[in-house]
Amino acid sequence: MTLMDPSGRSVEGTVTEGGTGLFELRAPEPGEYRVRAERIGYGTTYSAFFSISVGDTLTVQVAAPIEAISLEGISATAGPRCHLHPEEGLAVAQVWNEARKALAAAKWTQERGLYRYEMLGIKRFLDERGRKVEFEDRAYGQALVGVPYVARAADSLVHGGFARFSAEASEFWAPDAGVLLSDSFLDTHCLRIRSGGSELVGLEFEPVPNRDVADISGTMWLDAATAELQRVDFRYVNLPVPHWLMDASPGGAVRFRGLPDGTWIVTSWHIRMFTAGETEHPLTGRPAPTLEGVATTYGEVLRVHDDVGVVFEGPRGRRVMGTVVDSLGVGLPNARVYVKGSGTETETDAEGRFELDHLGVGTYALHFTHPYLEELWYEPESVEMEVEPDVNSLVEVRFEAPSMSDVLSEVCGRDGPPGVPLIAANGKAIRRTGVLTGTVTDMAGIPIEDATLHFLARAYDPRLFAQIRDPSTFNFESQRSRWTEKSSSSGFYRVCWLPVGVPIELLVLAKDEDVDRDALDASRSLADLFPDRVTILIIDPKLPHRTLDLRLEVRNPVY
Repeated sequence: MTLMDPSGRSVEGTVTEGGTGLFELRAPEPGEYRVRAERIGYGTTYSAFFSISVGDTLTVQVAAPIEAISLEGISATAGPRCHLHPEEGLAVAQVWNEARKALAAAKWTQERGLYRYEMLGIKRFLDERGRKVEFEDRAYGQALVGVPYVARAADSLVHGGFARFSAEASEFWAPDAGVLLSDSFLDTHCLRIRSGGSELVGLEFEPVPNRDVADISGTMWLDAATAELQRVDFRYVNLPVPHWLMDASPGGAVRFRGLPDGTWIVTSWHIRMFTAGETEHPLTGRPAPTLEGVATTYGEVLRVHDDVGVVFEGPRGRRVMGTVVDSLGVGLPNARVYVKGSGTETETDAEGRFELDHLGVGTYALHFTHPYLEELWYEPESVEMEVEPDVNSLVEVRFEAPSMSDVLSEVCGRDGPPGVPLIAANGKAIRRTGVLTGTVTDMAGIPIEDATLHFLARAYDPRLFAQIRDPSTFNFESQRSRWTEKSSSSGFYRVCWLPVGVPIELLVLAKDEDVDRDALDASRSLADLFPDRVTILIIDPKLPHRTLDLRLEVRNPVY
């Protein structure tokens, strides 16, 4: 419902209450006005003019026609004419009038701040072909926001461009309802009908000829039967960039939806952008620019709230579901299934089942892990899956987790420990089947890279027996076995083939610690050289894998 002055200018707008048809409009000043009633898919009705004075309250009844308007049968016609304003073409005017109603309702809804939105923001990075998802970052809105997204002011975009580039960054903007309704946009874009099959009718827009500002072309798609606006697809044109960057097909889409009370909202939007890189020219060997990949930014409305409760809940979109099973085929709970990046992950339930939603079109590499695998720093192979364009598509995946013995064989080598798989201690043969993993951090929990872990056990190589002519002259108690390992950039370490069932001394030294290396290598006890810094551990033969996180007080002692 719109309050209009005698010149035809709209001065106030609202929507009727659902079920009653009641509305309230406030005149900005005394004078003559009339009311325009518009309903998507139906004809427009005007009341008679009436006068209103200060303090007056008038009751106006508007009888809207019940004859529905259909866009079915409207087809595209070729021609050079550019309709700068919809009024210049009858078919264009009819389609634009229905699109305008939805855009005006969306603009009105946004300006009034009637709702609060739960949002999901997604950034996807794809390969140069725009098909394989390299990684994906998600951010779920922790607080309700007033609008799904806001474009820049219409005049700023029309005159300054929908995309802007500098040495520091590239910026792209999508149009909102206010931009598409603005006179500045209509004054600089041609409109024409575009066929979308039997179910959709499109109103195509493109910049007027010889316009050299970074701009957009696209189509407003309406349902042919109901005349409701479905979405606006757009692509960027006139960009001051090399042509090979345009192979990324930069553009985007905005989806609209009407609610039962007559308001309209944006339910999702996305922008697709290029990312430039550098490669070596095959002939000259010099650096040459190239299309490195495609970046997309998505906004999905999960739920819409009013003062009473939830008035809209968005669909879950494209999904993948499946199961993670162990080596016996039983569902594995607490496994983490994820896409590289952050946020696109879930955990399996008690039966090993999982589901991910709101996926994009393209090829995904889906990964899984589990605490017993993470402790060994073991990453199973990913599974590639193809997500189709259908917004309700579903992909099913099954992961098989390896057994612990297979994992240990994989991370430590299937051929067993180097040399003899046994050592001798206390007159017994001790198997070298232990695996120790963990992290090395400082006292604040920050990972320490290139820390050296020294292991020492009172044991020896059994092959010494074959080299000794008179065992009575040999002091077996003085023999020691030693191992060393370094921590990674994340502070992680993994040591394979440690003896099980015997005490092992463990000392951690920072990368730049100043120590007597000769004394360290010759010592029969690390605890004698480094009091209060040595850990004694025993690996249980029945549980050959053990995890031990270590904290190191960074200092620089001299021995």
